[in-house]
Amino acid sequence: GNTNDLFQLESAGMQRYIRALKPSNLGDIAAMIALYRPGPMENIDMFIDAKHGRKPISYPHPSFKELLDETYGVIVYQDQVLLILQQFAGYSLGAADIVRKAMGKKIASLMAEERVNFVTGAQAKGFEQDVAGEIFDLIEPFAGYAFNKAHSVSYALISYWTAYFKNHYPVEYMAAVLNSRLDNPEKTLGSMNECFRLNIPILPPSINRSEEFFSIDHGTDTDNTDGQDDDAPRGPGLRVGLAAIKTIGEGAVRPIVADRKENGPYKSIDDFSRRAGASGLNRRTLESLVKAGSFDCLASRGAVMNALDQITATAQREARTRDSGQSSMFDGSEDASDSAGMSGIALTAPDVSDQEKAAWERELLGMTLSHNPLIALAVLQIEGVSNSLEQLGEETSDQPVNVVGYISSVIERTTREGKRFLIVNLEVLDGILEVMVWPDTLQRTADVWQEGRLVMVSGRMRARGDQLSLACDTSVEFDPENPALPAPSAAKSWNGTKNGNGYNGNGNGHKNNGNGSRATDQNVREKKAQMTTGNNIPTEPQKVVRLAVTESEDPSRDAHLLREVIGVLLEYPGRDRVNLDIRTGERLVRMDLPVVSTGYSERLHSRLEELLGPDTVAVHQELGLGMDPPAETLVNMPFEALEPVVPEPAPEPIPEAIFETVGVVEPASVTVAEAAVTVVAEVSETVGGDDPPF
Repeated sequence: GNTNDLFQLESAGMQRYIRALKPSNLGDIAAMIALYRPGPMENIDMFIDAKHGRKPISYPHPSFKELLDETYGVIVYQDQVLLILQQFAGYSLGAADIVRKAMGKKIASLMAEERVNFVTGAQAKGFEQDVAGEIFDLIEPFAGYAFNKAHSVSYALISYWTAYFKNHYPVEYMAAVLNSRLDNPEKTLGSMNECFRLNIPILPPSINRSEEFFSIDHGTDTDNTDGQDDDAPRGPGLRVGLAAIKTIGEGAVRPIVADRKENGPYKSIDDFSRRAGASGLNRRTLESLVKAGSFDCLASRGAVMNALDQITATAQREARTRDSGQSSMFDGSEDASDSAGMSGIALTAPDVSDQEKAAWERELLGMTLSHNPLIALAVLQIEGVSNSLEQLGEETSDQPVNVVGYISSVIERTTREGKRFLIVNLEVLDGILEVMVWPDTLQRTADVWQEGRLVMVSGRMRARGDQLSLACDTSVEFDPENPALPAPSAAKSWNGTKNGNGYNGNGNGHKNNGNGSRATDQNVREKKAQMTTGNNIPTEPQKVVRLAVTESEDPSRDAHLLREVIGVLLEYPGRDRVNLDIRTGERLVRMDLPVVSTGYSERLHSRLEELLGPDTVAVHQELGLGMDPPAETLVNMPFEALEPVVPEPAPEPIPEAIFETVGVVEPASVTVAEAAVTVVAEVSETVGGDDPPF
């Protein structure tokens, strides 16, 4: 059931369906490829259940049995739609295809006309009018998305081939996959993790072993002067190519590889410096090679990094000598590469820490290879424990999960009440998962959150747009040699069940009283009152930071951008208010973010403009708590270059306003046209308490 890196079958959703389908022939794969798209996707469960006999095969009409028999009574292909039009309503195939295209365009007038034609044709063939109408309604929403059978079978055949190669030639196949994805770091990282799952070693780049791209390394050669190669694998592995290092192009490393193949391995840093002069190697490329570990077979990373200027100078001097036609006293000598002491390159600096090496490798390779505790997890299969983002899709939202990962960073924040909480970046096999550790949980798990530690976190997933985060309930240090799961109740509850700190209870639960996100009306009123009474009046006048945002055609991108903006605002704590001026089409809507405050500074201004663009950030002095500036003090922003807007009376309150936690803007839900309004969001009970406002 593992179809990672297989053509058309590698997405998390497709893998789930393929495992459930258990395809027994090429037709099953072709049908699933055709069904896995908008519209037909609704029929996937019916298709799977019918195949395995869990539900009886039923046909929309008895006359369709022969036509739909191969797909268990489910309409799957465009071809089937055309044949239904032909056999049931008397269309020619040419006319049927015109109808299919009209269905795809969803032109109401055409569809009404074709419905009449379809029903009339069906009646002429002896079918009842009501039955004909039902059949037309069945195929109408499907026809615009259906995939034709020829394409599906062609794709299925390629899927089968890739599955065969991956099963019988895994090393060769994964090398080809990785090389096809060099321009997509995210997919490259996923494929490297798949290699770990297949027990295929991923070997770090080596100046003496790497090709330009990923290559199979059998570990039969030696690449250093004493004949010992600590880098050599014990079995066939995949060696990271020099051009696979970020910031390095194929053209920069091709001469290095060619020289090594022609003149033998580089025996020392001095030898490399002399020979690299002919390749035109620049300092930036050299630095990336060093940071990625390419020279670890010759010297320590710290020593080589400290000698970069000397290496570059030696290479340039050798290049000038060659270009001038002069010869070195060592040219032609068998010991030319042993002239280390003559070049004066000193490799005496101490090595850098493992943490710094890991950071360099994550930056340039996408993952840590020299010391990566996650590699041991790749082959670790524990029921109920996830170790990658692909296992944590949208379907896990608001579900209890256990996740094992490596703490790469810990950021401390405080709530408005001064309580500490943490934002933890948990590195899993294929990326970073954000973990929120609220104050009550932090009190119980404070000793766990140390950078570089392997931990198992239990909690509930939250999906906001295309972003996943984990609200931590418990966390323990994880030992791969002795993995121990928490008690089942820990993974299936949220600090209990009904009372105390329960998920549905009265303590720190998610839904009822206490510090959950659904509080009583009284608690909501109290939180709102805290923002408008003298208890929170700052000691110095507040400012209002106004941000100009333009709605795009991609809601998920807008949500992600706004999340980033709020994250930056929260990095600068303070009492300054935040307003959004949202341009959506021809409308300008002003929205107040009452649950987000910040501390304005020039640095904050610059960072916000990096996200939103130039001239999108303005600030003015607050005239009084909760008051907007007078109309004549409009902020000069790009949106307000339009015709001035005369403020109208405040509209009726908008129910369930749009900034519940993340502040995701849904301008389409605001019906006020061309009017600057202040929208006060309903405040989650946790805001100002134990939850940050995002």
